Amino acid sequence: MRTLLRTSAIAVLFVLPMLLPAQTTRTVLLEQFTGTWCQYCPYGADEVDSVLNIFSNARALAYHGGSSNEPMMTTETNSVIQHLLVGSYPSGAVDRRLWQVGQTLTIALTRGVWRNAVYNRTQVSSNMSVGVSGTYHQDTREINATVTLNILDDYTGEFYLNVVLSEDGLNYPQKKNINPPSGPVNTISPYYHKRVVRKMITGWMGHQLTTSGFTKNQTVTYPFTYTVPSGYDISKSALTVFVTQKVVLTVNGQQQNKSMNIEQAWQEPVLTALTQIPVELISFHAAQVGGDVQLRWRTARESNNRGWFIQRRHPGGEWSEIGFVDGYGTTNEQQIYEFTDRQVSMDETYDYRLRQVDFDGTEDLSSVARVFTMATPMTTRLLPNYPNPFNPSTTIAVELAQGGPMSVAVYDMLGRQVRMLAEGVHDAGMHVFEWDGTDENGNPVQSGIYFTRMSTPDHSETIQMQMTK
Repeated sequence: MRTLLRTSAIAVLFVLPMLLPAQTTRTVLLEQFTGTWCQYCPYGADEVDSVLNIFSNARALAYHGGSSNEPMMTTETNSVIQHLLVGSYPSGAVDRRLWQVGQTLTIALTRGVWRNAVYNRTQVSSNMSVGVSGTYHQDTREINATVTLNILDDYTGEFYLNVVLSEDGLNYPQKKNINPPSGPVNTISPYYHKRVVRKMITGWMGHQLTTSGFTKNQTVTYPFTYTVPSGYDISKSALTVFVTQKVVLTVNGQQQNKSMNIEQAWQEPVLTALTQIPVELISFHAAQVGGDVQLRWRTARESNNRGWFIQRRHPGGEWSEIGFVDGYGTTNEQQIYEFTDRQVSMDETYDYRLRQVDFDGTEDLSSVARVFTMATPMTTRLLPNYPNPFNPSTTIAVELAQGGPMSVAVYDMLGRQVRMLAEGVHDAGMHVFEWDGTDENGNPVQSGIYFTRMSTPDHSETIQMQMTK
């Protein structure tokens, strides 16, 4: 049955572009409706690429649907397809406008008129600008961002904000008519789909911003949080933001509310638009242990962490890499790393740092830890912890003039043992221990004053420490 579509008074106003005062460049959004089952849809994808190459201020999304077996279809994309009265594939909505093609009014256009429609929209300025700022946390995969709309003129009506996450490079076999229209129809595999709508963060209808409109010079902000599923490739994902208006259409004799008439759009890759929060390094220490230098570091969480290159130099000299320690990839648990440099001389000063590298090649440098090596200490002593005050961890060093039994323990102000850090026979030289602010059971302790006591058969020494939170 043919769908009969006519517009109410409000929709008629938007059939042709309105000449508004020039304010800011419009970003035009082409929403493609496609499916892996559709033999002509690859030509639609090619046409989208052409449109984006021709018009620098055009952006695109691909909604998959049209078949219950479509692998990239979601309930949200299917809802949009039905909402915009999509009746054929491939087709596309240009700024969700109502267009007159021949004697027909339609939202979803055939690919042959996409270029003209996009060109038409690029000639109309917008009285609204859109921006997005925020962070992407690599370890938790959480997006924390804020959309900012700057309103440059008065608007009346009901408006919706749409935030969409899309992804490139999804590999699903695609039907294609090799020689239209007679065929044959082949299955192309591998076939990498672009701009695939993965999640409509504000829902398929969008988030209602206002029922009455905006005023000139108004600033509208909308914060949102979204955790990207682990199966999505964030390096190939983009955020799209666009503002739609409520339009009343008469379809088959009944009025329907539609989210149409995109006033402004914005689209950027996630990792370009947002500040990335990488591997979180809690502590990094270096100390002499006997005739070697021991490095010890700890992370709170990691994301995509390939590992750590160990770098060393004499102060003022060039850095050289002396080792590599594998990372834990992606983890939300604390991890402790150690590396022993056995190629050191006594009475020398060495600087150490870590070069952390992700699997995608991204890297970061740690702070510098400095060590002065010396021969076996003349006396046994417990050195002041560093840092002090501290949160959440501190380093405790002991110098032993001769080897033998030694214990190092942490006590609270009532003299109760909180944590045993070391116990047993130790060689002469320097020994370094880290206390992470937890008790014997791994439970975080309260902030306050604590004491570290070092004991040997003929020597005992105590230092005071302060934990702050």
